Amino acid sequence: MPDPSHILVVDDSPTQLRQIQFLLEREGFVVQSALDGVQALASIEDNMPMLVVTDLQMPEMNGLELVASVKETIPSLPVILTTSQGSEEIASQALKAGAASYVPKRELNDTLIPVLQQVMAVNKAAKAVPNVAQNAVESNITLEVTNDESKIPDIISRLELPMVELDLFDEGERMQIAMALDEALLNAMIHGNLEVSSELRQSDDGAPYVSMIAQRKNEAPYCDRKVTIKLEASSEQITFTIRDDGPGFDAAALRDPTDPENIERAGGRGLLLINAFMDEVSHNEVGNEIRMVKRKATDDGKESDGGAE
Repeated sequence: MPDPSHILVVDDSPTQLRQIQFLLEREGFVVQSALDGVQALASIEDNMPMLVVTDLQMPEMNGLELVASVKETIPSLPVILTTSQGSEEIASQALKAGAASYVPKRELNDTLIPVLQQVMAVNKAAKAVPNVAQNAVESNITLEVTNDESKIPDIISRLELPMVELDLFDEGERMQIAMALDEALLNAMIHGNLEVSSELRQSDDGAPYVSMIAQRKNEAPYCDRKVTIKLEASSEQITFTIRDDGPGFDAAALRDPTDPENIERAGGRGLLLINAFMDEVSHNEVGNEIRMVKRKATDDGKESDGGAE
């Protein structure tokens, strides 16, 4: 009997398929495969996976077309892209079209499982929101949280509730917003409050990065800092403002997340996801606050202007 909790891997390269299958099965996942988007859609219809990992460049139907088709028919099904150098622009398009995240092919061994676990955790948090009566007209929430990244899924579930109440977005869009929130909250806690640089993830196996996080969680002044989250939602848009108590940074010096040189860096993926999934992204002058806006699409498919004149 087919396993309803399998992962579907889509790639026209047998070598690439075997590599991804090995990585996933080593973690205990059941894997099914397809050679292109057409086969993938048939497989999804026959036996729904819990997640899809797909290459971008394939015959018959490529990864971008597959993402668009899944978004149209099953918006709640997460799709993770595997990208090769030179496909950054297409990857960005696929994220905007509905993909949940991406993994550079040259970093599959180190990055695939953490990204997959992140997407699964965020997707679970997004689906945990109760199906409440949609009778709210606006919502405002302010949360103050400590630097415990294990609490982020619970925080996201709380922030998802107004989107359901106000009927703002479909499941796929809410999952993407949850991914952006996950990245922004991690950034505020780890890089903002604890002042741990993402550059530490570029060295060795990332052990110095993990070690410094653990150290600073118990060391003043870092451990006393909080993250403040403000949500403002109406029937047309939702705005998240996330501020940390750290010293901030020069926002103007942020690397361009769409630059091919930066898209595969440890800190570049989060920036690309946030900018792909949100309609507006800005930072305050100090650099310790990010403001993210997502607008509900109108009936003609265009974004609402949020009531702006």
